[in-house]
Amino acid sequence: MELAQRYRDSLDRITNSVRRSYDYFKPNYDRFNEFRKFIYDTSLSSDDLTLLLTIGRPQLEFNVLEAYISRLLGEFSKQEPDIEVSSDDESQADPLTVKFVEQHLRHVFLDNKNHHVRYEVYKDLLSGGFSSLKIKTDYANPMSFDQVISIERCFDPTLCGYDQLSRYSHKGDGRFCFELFPKSREEFEAEFPDIPVSTLNFRRDFAGFSWSYLNGKEQIILVADYYEKKKREKTIVKINDGRVMTTEQYRKLVDEWDDITVAPQIVGKPRRTTIENICRYRLIENQIIEYEETDFTHFPLIFVDGNSAYIRTPKTGDIRQMTRPYVYQAKGAQRLKNYAGICL
Repeated sequence: MELAQRYRDSLDRITNSVRRSYDYFKPNYDRFNEFRKFIYDTSLSSDDLTLLLTIGRPQLEFNVLEAYISRLLGEFSKQEPDIEVSSDDESQADPLTVKFVEQHLRHVFLDNKNHHVRYEVYKDLLSGGFSSLKIKTDYANPMSFDQVISIERCFDPTLCGYDQLSRYSHKGDGRFCFELFPKSREEFEAEFPDIPVSTLNFRRDFAGFSWSYLNGKEQIILVADYYEKKKREKTIVKINDGRVMTTEQYRKLVDEWDDITVAPQIVGKPRRTTIENICRYRLIENQIIEYEETDFTHFPLIFVDGNSAYIRTPKTGDIRQMTRPYVYQAKGAQRLKNYAGICL
């Protein structure tokens, strides 16, 4: 409760940011789910089924899009792209160091847990238009003290959101990003027994964004991991051994210097700079559960863009990003094939 009181002012700002980001990207979320169902479930909509039943035609489908996507996925699984590391200054870089860094990054990207991360992300791009990756650290195994870096596909890309003002394809230039986790009320109360949920409303329509809703008869609570950039003004200095550090770090270095030689001296003039760090909030609609200042300098959530375009609305002048699946233009051809086959 003390944490909730301390960050009460941040709660309204964060929940409003989450809601605005979700509403901004909702057409893309809907398109993602629509095309995934169109490709992998049925290419006949409810209106199509009603019409066919009314006019007495057979409810037949002639799906050709899934086979095409499966072929591309099969080709990708045998020819996955790899990474290559090069030095900024080849005259000073050690070739063995460059090779070591490249092999280390390949090990990080290696799907040693057999989760098919790159395969599933590529499937999202082809069938949905976008995906999301998450970078995190974890212990190598349950009996280890060594931490490893892992890259995973977010469980549901439509539950990840980013700053609508970001312009880079990875969304890393935005002010915030978040990931939502649906939890049943019983699961949430077991995990967070000190957080009251009696004031939450579970009877709202989920057509828009709701932090709590009913899934059938089960009460669902959305828990958000919200990552935000925190900027600090710092003065940095360069010392004569080539290192660059803040003035606080330099003073600490001089105070702890115990060598008989002279402590490193500042070269040139200090300058002001802005240093960004990432802080993480974990929250529900009416309370912040956790707060942590991480060591990250970049967001751990990465937006994977397929084939999107920014479109300006003529009446209002608003610019909106539109993500498109690989088979976006083939939807009409698929419906035409269904109609021709049914008539035949």
